[in-house]
Amino acid sequence: MVSIRSASLAGTEIGAAPDAVRRLLLDVVGCGLLMPGVESLTAEGDDVYHYVLATISNGAVSHTPDHRTRFDTGDPARIRWEPVGTHNFRSWGEFRTTPGTGPGTTYLEIDTRSEADVDIAPVVLPLVEPFARQQSVEVTEGFLAAIKGRLESGARAAA
Repeated sequence: MVSIRSASLAGTEIGAAPDAVRRLLLDVVGCGLLMPGVESLTAEGDDVYHYVLATISNGAVSHTPDHRTRFDTGDPARIRWEPVGTHNFRSWGEFRTTPGTGPGTTYLEIDTRSEADVDIAPVVLPLVEPFARQQSVEVTEGFLAAIKGRLESGARAAA
């Protein structure tokens, strides 16, 4: 068993006011279901959420992430999360929001790092890590695009 580590950072300007962006982010289940690969997401109380993700495979290695995460929403401009308990996947990160460059816009950044416990020989790790890193980037960028799409379609419908 080895731990595969990855990290990603992505940001974009969204055509929605900071309060609207933060309102969506604070809806952990509603927002979390926008993340690519999330098959189920349930609130368990005490700001803990249980994620079950789709199986990720590169043909040689398959992994079905299952984890619990606690969110810290004390600062709506920096919503943080960290793993809870022992699971085959762990994620740490934060959503950062700041006013955008124009009126009614917000800059949203997602900064995340993760570890996946996978049953492979350590000698194979250098071959698998690049795939895991690319998956992390793709999920983060896809999540950011889905959040942006949801907020901007809502802003257009309200206008």
